[in-house]
Amino acid sequence: MSAADPKVRSPFLDQLGLGARLAVTSGRDGWGRLLLTAFGVGLGVALLLFTASFPGIVHHRDQRLYTQNDTFRDEDLPAPGERTVLVAVADTTFRGTPVRGRIVQPEGPHAALPPGVSAYPAPGEMVVSPALADLLADPANQLLRDRLPYPVAGTIGAAGLLGPGQASYVLGGDHLSVDTGAIRITEFGHFSPPKPMDPKLILLNAVGLTVMLAPVGVFLAAAARFGGERRDRRLAALRLGGADRRMTARLAAGESLVGAILGLAAGTALFLLGRRLIGHIRLAGFSFYPEDVAPQPAIAAAIAVVVPLMGVGVTLLAMRRVVVDPLGVVRRSGLGQRRIGWRLMLPLAGLALTVFALVLPAQGVPGALPRTAVLSSVQDTRGSLIVAVGVLLMLIGVCTLLPWLVEAVTRRAAGGGLSWQLAIRRLQSGPGPAAAAVSGVVVAIAGAIALQTLFLGIGARYEDLPRPSPAAGPYQQSVSFPGGAPQADALADRLAHTAGVKATAAYTEFSLESPTAKPWQLPTARIAPCTVLRTFAALPDCKDGDTFAVQGPDRRPDADPLRPGTPVHAAGFRGAGEPASFPLPAVTATVPAIQGADPSGRIGAGLLLLTPAAVPADALRGQPATVQVSLADALADPKEHLTTAVMAIDPQARTEFPLEGTLDPTYLAVKRLLTAGSTITLLLVSLSLLVGQLERFREQRRVLGVLNAVGTRRRVLGLSVLWQTLVPMALGLVLAAVAGLLMGAVLQYSAGVSADVDWGTMLAMSAIAAGAVLLTTALGLPQLLRLMRPSALRYE
Repeated sequence: MSAADPKVRSPFLDQLGLGARLAVTSGRDGWGRLLLTAFGVGLGVALLLFTASFPGIVHHRDQRLYTQNDTFRDEDLPAPGERTVLVAVADTTFRGTPVRGRIVQPEGPHAALPPGVSAYPAPGEMVVSPALADLLADPANQLLRDRLPYPVAGTIGAAGLLGPGQASYVLGGDHLSVDTGAIRITEFGHFSPPKPMDPKLILLNAVGLTVMLAPVGVFLAAAARFGGERRDRRLAALRLGGADRRMTARLAAGESLVGAILGLAAGTALFLLGRRLIGHIRLAGFSFYPEDVAPQPAIAAAIAVVVPLMGVGVTLLAMRRVVVDPLGVVRRSGLGQRRIGWRLMLPLAGLALTVFALVLPAQGVPGALPRTAVLSSVQDTRGSLIVAVGVLLMLIGVCTLLPWLVEAVTRRAAGGGLSWQLAIRRLQSGPGPAAAAVSGVVVAIAGAIALQTLFLGIGARYEDLPRPSPAAGPYQQSVSFPGGAPQADALADRLAHTAGVKATAAYTEFSLESPTAKPWQLPTARIAPCTVLRTFAALPDCKDGDTFAVQGPDRRPDADPLRPGTPVHAAGFRGAGEPASFPLPAVTATVPAIQGADPSGRIGAGLLLLTPAAVPADALRGQPATVQVSLADALADPKEHLTTAVMAIDPQARTEFPLEGTLDPTYLAVKRLLTAGSTITLLLVSLSLLVGQLERFREQRRVLGVLNAVGTRRRVLGLSVLWQTLVPMALGLVLAAVAGLLMGAVLQYSAGVSADVDWGTMLAMSAIAAGAVLLTTALGLPQLLRLMRPSALRYE
C-alpha cells in the first residue's frame, strides 16, 4: 500500500481510538469505572464552568446596579416637567436583611417608570419584590409589617432587581420635595465610574480564586486515573497479544480520553442543572438570576480543551512508573524513586515569584505608597496576579510533597495489630492512590489556612469593631431625618412618645463654607437649644442667641480665622436653589466638650455650638435633623423596634447605631463570596473523595475477596481501610498546617499588614477537613462490606 493511499492513518490516532473502544466495550466493570471517572471529572468541570461565569455575573450585576443608581444628583437639578419624577431613598435593614426602598412621585404624565415596575403605585401604596413579599408574609415578621404597613399593589420585575433574593419596594408618594431630601430625575439609571479597589482587596480576590480552583485541578488529575490498576492488568493482556510499551501507553491515554470527554458532558449537565437552581440559592447574601450565569466563551473553550489534555497527560505520566509486561504489571518502587528535590523547587519558585512581585513598582495606582524599602507591599493588580501564581505553585508543591511524605513515613512503620499491618503494607506497596485521595482536601485546607491568615491581617483595616459604651452621655442611638431641620424639635418630641424611647435630643449640623474658605478651613455648626447643647459641652450661662466654640487641639495652619460677621453658608447644600447666607456670629465663650456625649465621636476642635437665634431660620432649609435617642433598658430587640418607630414617622429617616461595629461593604462582599466559595470547594472535594474511595474499593475487590475467603474478619478489613485513610490524612493535615501558615505569613507581608495567626480558625478548619475525610470513609464502608464476599474472586 503506497504512502499516498487515503486509507493510511496515523498509528497514534488509531491507538487512541482503540483505547477508547476498549473503554466502552469492557463490560459492566468498564462502564462502572467510566461513570465514576465521568462523575468525578464532571464535578470539577461544573465548578470550573461556574468560575468561568464569574466575569459575566459581575458584568450583569454592574448593569443592574447601573439601573438601580437612581438617586445620583448632578450639579444642577432639572426643572419640573412632563418627564420628571421625584425619588427619595427609604432603605432599611430588618434582622440583617437589607431592604431597598424608594419613594416616587411623578411630576408629569410621561414620567419615566422605575425599572421592573409597570405603573406608578398610588400614594400610600407600594409594589414589592418577591423576596420582600415572602418576608412580609412570614408571621414572625410583624415588626417588618409595622414598618411597611402600606397596601401591596404589584410586584417588581427582574429588570428592577439585582437578583431574585433582593428585598425591595417602591412606595407612591405625594409629599416629596427637593428640600426634604428627594432627587428630581428624568430617567432611571445613572452611570457612575467604578471606584478603584484597594490593592489589598485585589490581592485577596486573586489569592481567594487561586485557593478555590487549585483543589479542583488536583482532583481532576486524580479522577483521570480512576481504575488505573484494572486498566494496567488489561494492558498486560494486550502486551501478550503483541502490543509494545508505547502502544500500551497510547491505549491507556485513549481510555482516559473517553472518561474526560464523558466528564465534560457530565460537568456541563451539572452546570446547566445548577444554573436552573441558582435562582433559589442565596450565596453569602447574594442572589443571581439563571440567565446571568453564563461562562465566557473563551474560558469555556479552554476548559473543553484542557480537561481532556489533562486526562491524557496525567495518564502518560503515570505510565512512566509502570512496566506492563505480558505476564503482569510491575510498578517501580523502592528507595530513591520519589525524589524530593524537584518537589521542593515548586514552592521555592512560588516564593521567588512573590519576592519578584514585591520589588515591582506600582503602576499608576491611586493611593499607592512610595516605596521605602527594597521589598514593599503589593500595590497593583499586576503584582497581585503574580503573587496568586506564586501561591498556586506553593499549593502544587504541597500536593507533590504529600506522596513523598507518606512513603517516607510508612517505609519506617512496623509492628502493630493485623489491621494496621495490612494498611501499612498496602501504603508501602503504593502510597500514590491513598495520597491522591486526600491530596485535594490537603490542598484545600492549606489554601484556606493561608486565605484566613490573610483575612486576619487585612480585616483589621476594614472591620470597625464595636466601641465600649461611653461613661457619660445617655444617648447611644442616632436618627437622621432628611430636610427635617425646621421641624427638629417636633420630630424629637414625636419620637420621644413612642414605646421604648426614654429620652431624645434634636439638633441640626452642617459644615460651613464662605466665598474665600473651603469647608475644611471653617468649623462645623451644630444648632440646638441650650438644654440640648449642655449635653455636648460644659456651658456657662446660656441664652438664645449665644455661640460657643468647643475646645480642642490646635487647628490646621491653613484654617481660616473665625472673624465674626464673615458671610458663610451651608456646604454641600442638597435643597432647592442656593443656600441662605448669614454672618458668622461672634463666639460667646470657648467651652470643653463632654467626653462620650456624642456616640458618633464627632465632637472635637472646629465645632461651633449655636443656639437657634444665632442662625436665621432660612439657613435650616434643606438641612437634615439629627435626633439622638436613649432607649429603655428593658426593651427587647431595641434595634428593630427603634427602626420601626422611626420609619412610622418618616420612611426616609435613617437610624444609626454608632457604638455597633461596621464593616466596609466591599471588604464584606469579598469576604462573604470567598468564604462561601471555599466552603463549596471543600464540599465538592469531599464528595469527589467519596467517589475516589468507591473506585479504590472496586480496584481491591479481588484482594478483599481473598482475605475474606481465608477467614479475615470484616472488622479487621474495615479498620485496615480506615487506617489507609487516616495515615495520609494525618500527615496531610500536618503538611497543610505548616504550608498554610508559611503561605499566610508571606501573604501578610505581601499585603503590608502585621503578621498574626488565628489558631482557633486553623484548628477548626483542620477538624472540619478531618471530619469530612472520616465521613466519606464511613459512607464507603457499606460498599466495602458488599465486596467482602467469595463471589469477588471471580475474574475474567
